[in-house]
Amino acid sequence: MTSRRGIFFNSKSRTNDKITQLSTAISNQDTTSNTNQTGGTVKKKIILNHTKRTINKTIYSGPRKIFSTNYKANRTQLNHKAFFGGNTDEYDLDNNQTTTTINTLRSKTIMQHSTTKTDSKQIHTTVSTFRQPTTCSELDETQSYIDDMDYLLAGFQPGKLLGDRCLSAIKFAELCTKASFRMHIQTESALERIFNLLKDAPDVPSLNLCTAFILYILSLDILTSQMNSDIIRLMLDLVTKSSTINIDDREYKKMKERILIINNKSLSEDIFYEERFNTCDIILETFVNISHHNLKESLQDEIRILGGFDQIINAVYSIIQDLSNNDFQCYPLSELSLRYRKLCRFINMLEEFSNENSEQSSKLHLDVNRMYIAQYNQYSLFHSLSKLLDLSLIWLQQYSSMNENSAATTTTTNMKNLNIHHLFRDGCKTIMSILVIFTNDCEIICDRLTSDNRFFSNLFRLLITIEKSSFSNEDKFDTLALTLNLLINLVQNTKHVYKYLMEENMPDGNPLKIYEYLAKLFCEQESSAARAESLEENDWMMEDVDDDDFDEQSNTKPTNENGTNFNRALQKATGHMENTFVAAFAGVILAVILLRDRTTYVSQIQELMPQKKFDTMAFILKKFFVFMDMSHAFTPSGVKILEEIISMVLSLCG
Repeated sequence: MTSRRGIFFNSKSRTNDKITQLSTAISNQDTTSNTNQTGGTVKKKIILNHTKRTINKTIYSGPRKIFSTNYKANRTQLNHKAFFGGNTDEYDLDNNQTTTTINTLRSKTIMQHSTTKTDSKQIHTTVSTFRQPTTCSELDETQSYIDDMDYLLAGFQPGKLLGDRCLSAIKFAELCTKASFRMHIQTESALERIFNLLKDAPDVPSLNLCTAFILYILSLDILTSQMNSDIIRLMLDLVTKSSTINIDDREYKKMKERILIINNKSLSEDIFYEERFNTCDIILETFVNISHHNLKESLQDEIRILGGFDQIINAVYSIIQDLSNNDFQCYPLSELSLRYRKLCRFINMLEEFSNENSEQSSKLHLDVNRMYIAQYNQYSLFHSLSKLLDLSLIWLQQYSSMNENSAATTTTTNMKNLNIHHLFRDGCKTIMSILVIFTNDCEIICDRLTSDNRFFSNLFRLLITIEKSSFSNEDKFDTLALTLNLLINLVQNTKHVYKYLMEENMPDGNPLKIYEYLAKLFCEQESSAARAESLEENDWMMEDVDDDDFDEQSNTKPTNENGTNFNRALQKATGHMENTFVAAFAGVILAVILLRDRTTYVSQIQELMPQKKFDTMAFILKKFFVFMDMSHAFTPSGVKILEEIISMVLSLCG
């Protein structure tokens, strides 16, 4: 028998004995399989040695992958339609079995195609596991943070070279300017580990400066500026030992240049200038940032005990001395505004440490802070504020005249002059704001302030300057209200100031007496408020208020629980309520004078009132009281004094 090669033969030739054995095996299968035939079973014929035998066999009709060296065999056996277009899962052999008939003649195999129609099906690629783009980005940031921190922590080690430690500190500060990096710092004790490695920084000039800058960058973010007592001590230790630093040190100068580059590149606001750029200035700016975050009483005590308040007050004094010795004619406008803004930030910081509106501090604790700041170095802060108010008024008047005479100048120059004009007005407002807090219910501080005649006259000079300025009504109101509020505190808490107001003239050669100016201001503001109120349907705040409500023997108080009316008033009263408030403040000052000596001065003040009666003053004061009472803006002492004043004025009406 000649040799054959095909899909059913594994050898090149077969003997007759093997063929006989195969025939016998097939015949045995015939007898057993005939009884198991089903309706779906077809016959398969194999012809060997001219002997025809029929067997039944259930075979898999799905797609086949048969690889052979015989091309024809592969082409004949592969069912292309079933393989490429069928619905059958080629890996599910158990559930996809059908029967087909295969006729074999001699060695030739013939496959009959199935008549079952198959549906076409699109092949989709399915990815079982994938990540969102945001997840990939977060993982990238996390890995980048881990790599950076490993590198930086190795560079912070005390055994490293000084240059390496400084460069690591600068790199860390630069990375902290990015919000994503600061976010990762919050999740672990990275800051604690870093500051533990920088415990020796105060004694090393260049590392001292770098560590201070790191603290400043961290304080810009409220989430990473969670200070504790250890960090506060480190900050003040940096300041204390920075006084012995040699500023000509080569490494120190190099780090200073690098920090200034980062500051100019990554930070938007102009905070530092080179003449005052040192560890002390950086730490003070750090205090400015953290003072807005409602520091705990214990941390405020740490700052006060370790000399933090001393450093702030000394810085205010030194900058004011610098400005008084080298005024705006020696400094460019940008340099002057930079120094002035720094001063205002330091003053606002002291106000935050003394303000009774702080949620984290008790009144007793704030009184301790307030008295310490006021009495430090024999009331040094008040001398500085008096000098700053004097300079601010000079610059405010000069730039006001420049604005009036700048019609021929360029628009850019006008904008610069306007901005500096507003800057000096805001500076005056800052000074008045902190002094109102210090003089509230404090006779000692009021007596100290009124002993400075220059300062006292500057208060009335400021009133005239603001009133005659070209500012908007809203800008005027803030400064006028704060200044008059300060005057109320001074008159109320001293025994002799009321005589000064009745006897002295206004400053700068003005022939008006001070009380005459206050009466004139009251009448003008009340008239403006009345004109604005005439446009409204009614004056809702005074609908339910009677004169008997302010009787000294009466326990009833004017109340209005209608929140809708109150909100409506706030929306409508943006204009005339400002005039009412200023008139009320001026009326309170005049009324306090009458409380001190009614018999002597009642006729003089009554002559200056509208229609020479106190009815208008009583109406304004009652309206002011109702509004302040509903807005819960009164202190207990304020409520008491205002009730007494209104009762006294009502007794004068008639």
